Amino acid sequence: MENGSTYSGQDLAILVPTKDRPGKIRNLFHSIVDQTILCQRVIVVDGGDSIRELVMSFSHILPVEYRPCSPPGQIRQRNMGIAQLDERTSLVALLDDDIVLFPTALEEMIGFWNACEPQTAGVSFNIVNMKPERHTWWTGLMGVSGPLPGRVLSSGRNTPIVSVSDDWPTQWVSGGATVWRQEILKDHSHAERNAKWAPTEDVMFSYPIGKEYPLYVCADAQVRHEHVYDLAGKRKFIYYGRTEALWRFKFVESHHELSRTAFLWMQLSTIAARIVAGSVSLQGRHFQFAFGQIEGVLTGLLALIRGRDLASVLEEPPVAKPPGED
Repeated sequence: MENGSTYSGQDLAILVPTKDRPGKIRNLFHSIVDQTILCQRVIVVDGGDSIRELVMSFSHILPVEYRPCSPPGQIRQRNMGIAQLDERTSLVALLDDDIVLFPTALEEMIGFWNACEPQTAGVSFNIVNMKPERHTWWTGLMGVSGPLPGRVLSSGRNTPIVSVSDDWPTQWVSGGATVWRQEILKDHSHAERNAKWAPTEDVMFSYPIGKEYPLYVCADAQVRHEHVYDLAGKRKFIYYGRTEALWRFKFVESHHELSRTAFLWMQLSTIAARIVAGSVSLQGRHFQFAFGQIEGVLTGLLALIRGRDLASVLEEPPVAKPPGED
């Protein structure tokens, strides 16, 4: 289906927030160099120790730009990069630093944009090194899975959009592997939080947009996600459990069609499942994550009882070099 658009690589800017992962940036840049089409700009927003020298070492083969950002934060860094855009850029690829593009990824993505509806807001790359979620009657009852990719369940859980075999309309798209129309990003700013990790920021940002405009995942625009969690420290799993529960709680409370009851049931079910997994495997990380979830749910409920917006409990003390993931 042709829509009359004539986008090319020169209409596309790539924006990459990063922090203290020069090896990942190098891998991503090599994959951009290997693309079958060229893009207009590559903007790196760095929240960690400076990698300016590394970034600019690619300036002879890529249109790279480097911007430091302090204090760091994935939403803050992304917003800073968006602010650098001008009218020359129609399409913006928001890429995490641990994404690696297949050689034809950008060409396939531009081709998709030239065929989809003109009002389309965002199109996600297809992350092909991750397995699709297996949906069962039991996981559906728990509120953690659904039969279709790219859906947002009443519990606030979003079903994955990875390794799809066909182009697919979705209700949300990835925060770190998606191409947007620039005007959408300009018109839908994302509130910044002082947080080292924002686990549901992609669905919190894209789901409201998906209520107004089409969103897709493009099957042939393939990438790999080479993420490695930093789980050093005995409280790291507790932190992840607490933070994931709080951010998803905030998401559910922000949309009337989602269900607080379904969210609490989903949390209770997954907490019980993690405790069982920990008891069987004798691995403390399952217990720690479950304890973090309990802490997050109780913190959220207490905030609601006191009449506070859950956004207030998402904030973390800003530090110059926070441990863990951005």
